[in-house]
Amino acid sequence: MEIARYRNYFCKNQTTTMAITSFSRTMTFPDSTPLLSEPEQLRARAWEEGYLCFRQLVAPDKILNVRRQVLAVAERFDLLHPDHPAEAAITRPGARLQEGSEGLWEAYYGEILRMRDFHALALDASIVRMLEILFDGPVLPHARNILRFMIPGNNTHTTPPHQDYIHIGGTTNFWTVWMPLGDCPDEQGGLAVLPQSHKRGVLPTVKAQGAGGAGVVVPDDLEWATGAMQTGDLLVFHSHNVHQGRDNFTERARISTDFRYQPLNESVRADSMQPHWGRWTWDELYEDWDAGDPVKYYWKPWKLKIASKS
Repeated sequence: MEIARYRNYFCKNQTTTMAITSFSRTMTFPDSTPLLSEPEQLRARAWEEGYLCFRQLVAPDKILNVRRQVLAVAERFDLLHPDHPAEAAITRPGARLQEGSEGLWEAYYGEILRMRDFHALALDASIVRMLEILFDGPVLPHARNILRFMIPGNNTHTTPPHQDYIHIGGTTNFWTVWMPLGDCPDEQGGLAVLPQSHKRGVLPTVKAQGAGGAGVVVPDDLEWATGAMQTGDLLVFHSHNVHQGRDNFTERARISTDFRYQPLNESVRADSMQPHWGRWTWDELYEDWDAGDPVKYYWKPWKLKIASKS
């Protein structure tokens, strides 16, 4: 990628409002799974490219268990087509679910965040072990887990190009794990990452449509990495990596998670350990969980370095 041209283009277009950027050139994610047995090579690729893709890292049955629970919630809120089984994830014509809005989304998402298995998935041993190798040390999983339920035909709200750091803060050395809950063929969209874009640090942001409400402007002719994902596959990328969602051209909802992790000995912003969107407390979300569940407040025994929000 032509880093200097990318940077210069951005600095001339800081006030532009946009949605997703088109793809004139793409490459397929290289599989980094074999490098788990070659830690130095794994870290070298991660720091060179700013992202890694792992195939079949997480047991599919764990992912499909959470998917079924999410779809059961979606069915209760009339988001799915009544003439198809819930597991097909075919959405009802005209269904809308705008992240952050009051009413339907708030009620739906409150139920999602109460799902014990959703939060447990972020602590899956296979994910944590991969990150221990990447960080060469203990891992702090952020508690602010995010689930996206992207309804087709609502592409205005597809996540625009952005960097996660502006939303998270704390150490710059945190990495996001993006994982589809179920197979995600190319036509269903998925995620695209911009290789080596993390090397430019934190970029100026612009107001943008889509999840997060803020993005960065990039030229249309850069080469993005993207492609189909199967159940059990995931992407992990640096906090400065530029990435974006892709439009969903199917009838099926695209369901995915954003989990974030960092080295345990580095600073974390306090709100990264609070529920997503800040409309609920952990006591409210944990209300129906077993009293001794190890997922509840799993971070409490650790001495965290808390950074102020800035």
